[in-house]
Amino acid sequence: MALKTLRKKMGIRSKFVIMLGAFGLIALLAMGYGAYWFSLRRTMAEAETKANVIFSYIMAQRAYFNQYQRPLINALVEKDRFYPELMSQFGITRRTLDLVKDELAGYIFKQAAMNPMWPDNKADLQEEKMINTFRSNRKIKELDGMLEKEGKTFYYMAKPVRGVGKYCLRCHGKVEDAPKDLLEVYGKKAGRPWKTGEVPAAYVVYVPMDEAINDARQTAAELFVIGAAIMLVALFGIWLFLDYRIVKPLTMLSEMTEEVSIGKNMDRTLYSDRMKDEVGTLAKSVDRLRVSMVKMLKRRQGD
Repeated sequence: MALKTLRKKMGIRSKFVIMLGAFGLIALLAMGYGAYWFSLRRTMAEAETKANVIFSYIMAQRAYFNQYQRPLINALVEKDRFYPELMSQFGITRRTLDLVKDELAGYIFKQAAMNPMWPDNKADLQEEKMINTFRSNRKIKELDGMLEKEGKTFYYMAKPVRGVGKYCLRCHGKVEDAPKDLLEVYGKKAGRPWKTGEVPAAYVVYVPMDEAINDARQTAAELFVIGAAIMLVALFGIWLFLDYRIVKPLTMLSEMTEEVSIGKNMDRTLYSDRMKDEVGTLAKSVDRLRVSMVKMLKRRQGD
């Protein structure tokens, strides 16, 4: 009820400015959300590029190990010997990435497995879902997206560990076939036997996103504040324009018309220099009506 009363009392200037303000606010909200969305999309594209670079390095390193280092190691090292720094692909990759951890602060590389030898590689629920997805659909070569991990937001890229062969099964196959050194390091119950051709694990790279998301939010907020300030200045300018060019001339025309209607100031013109455009046209039309009324009254008085 109070709202209806207020709406009736509001003039055309207030209604027009409020309407423009409402549309402007909607536009600002859409603009802010759009800025946040585009910033986030750009950030995800950058994160994907970074993850691909890390993966390219990891895969190149592992390919070099398989093609050049492994044959020499097999030829030089006794069968029951096991040196993680020389013979574990994951161990080499992990230790190499540890050397650049300051440059890759917040980044995580993990060879996630259901029951790994290295305890830190134990797959969490999200990683188990990735591994099961690779197992259920062999056509899927890669998974990526956003997820929450330990209270932080990450972009992740995961690829399946495939191509389990004879050399892999030497350490990851039957316990009785494993090198004695490996059993001393990890124990007989470490890991579970892999099978030829299965997907026992997944390589996962995590790229930290919290800072980038905060930057995107800040950019959107700054854009909203700047847009709001510009909109307020524009609305104030529109308010002044309406007041000077429309509201005051109409108010003056209304007062003068009311005087004419009661027979006051009949010889006074209703048009003024402040009445322009449609307002001026209206004033001239009403003024012609005033002139006609004056002529009609004079004729009656003459009769």
